[in-house]
Amino acid sequence: MSRKGVREGTLADEEVNSLLLRVTCLFWLVAKLMGWRMFTTYRTFPTVAAFEWLNVTPSVIHTALFLITIFAVVALLLAGGNRHLLTVLLVAEVLLCLLDQNRWQPWEYQYVFIILIFRMNVHRSRLIHAAIAFLLAFTYIYSGLGKLNQGFLATTWNNAMLQHFFKVQTSSTGGLYYAGYLLGVTELLAGAGLLYPKTWKASAVILIVMHLFILFFLGPFGLRFNMIVWPWNVAMMLYLYLVFIRGATGETRFKPLFARWNLVVILCWAVLPAFNFMGYWDNYLSSNVYSGKIPKMIICVSDTSKCRPLRRFLYASSSAKICAGEMKINVQNWAMTETNVPVYPELRVYETIQKTLRKQYPLAGFSFVYY
Repeated sequence: MSRKGVREGTLADEEVNSLLLRVTCLFWLVAKLMGWRMFTTYRTFPTVAAFEWLNVTPSVIHTALFLITIFAVVALLLAGGNRHLLTVLLVAEVLLCLLDQNRWQPWEYQYVFIILIFRMNVHRSRLIHAAIAFLLAFTYIYSGLGKLNQGFLATTWNNAMLQHFFKVQTSSTGGLYYAGYLLGVTELLAGAGLLYPKTWKASAVILIVMHLFILFFLGPFGLRFNMIVWPWNVAMMLYLYLVFIRGATGETRFKPLFARWNLVVILCWAVLPAFNFMGYWDNYLSSNVYSGKIPKMIICVSDTSKCRPLRRFLYASSSAKICAGEMKINVQNWAMTETNVPVYPELRVYETIQKTLRKQYPLAGFSFVYY
């Protein structure tokens, strides 16, 4: 490279940042188009506003904000980091998410923060690089920590990976069963490795391999599940490559982040997620994905004739303990079938959905099971 101070084989900060912004906009656009029903109200799945008084917001407002964000993302993809476009996108996206908490997906949260990082550091390219590196490191640290529990072993590792993907049967007391903890430990250590110049390239390679496995595991050649996260996994691989391999100069410094508005990145990605372990911060805002400890809800339906719009999401209960033989709706499956986006897995969201459904279909005889 001709620029002084940039090692051969690496990119200058400005070049890396331009590519990071375009990767963010491209894959965010793909996700938004895949999950457009969740970002509008053209669906039967209820909206859950952040504040109750926002629940009366007309559908046209949801649609208008969604179109504004699409326009801004496309414009940034084509024109680069214009600060006015960054501001428009941030304001419209925050308002759109306030109208429905189900839009607070982990990829949505990350993309919003990356745009915020660009907006806060318009003329400080080195800080953009450092802030995104910090964000990525703590994404993996908390994601790895979240997997160190029995729920991850039982559901994600044993049920989904071993039995359904690899077709391997194992007992809950065998060594192979407990080997699932190695996935969380590896992700945790690789995330921590992204904080140190001597280990960040090796850590990035390990995490890129992890994302390749996730794509194969969840993708069209695997379980064909949760397709909304497929583009996110590709984006994460590109982030790792651009920040820690192609753009790594050994000079990234995190100390300047502990000042001014960049403290928001420290707070929201390093400090607040720790409170998730005590139940005081949301799962998806803490990189807690596929951890096996996400709360879920089943809706039992006594009279299916009184909720006809929901019939295509109903299926017979196979367990006498849940719904006692009645028809039921798995809220997670309902959200993903109709919108391609999972429900936001917090009890307050489930409780609001419960109230909305009882109001819409008072004669259906709903009962709700949390697990």
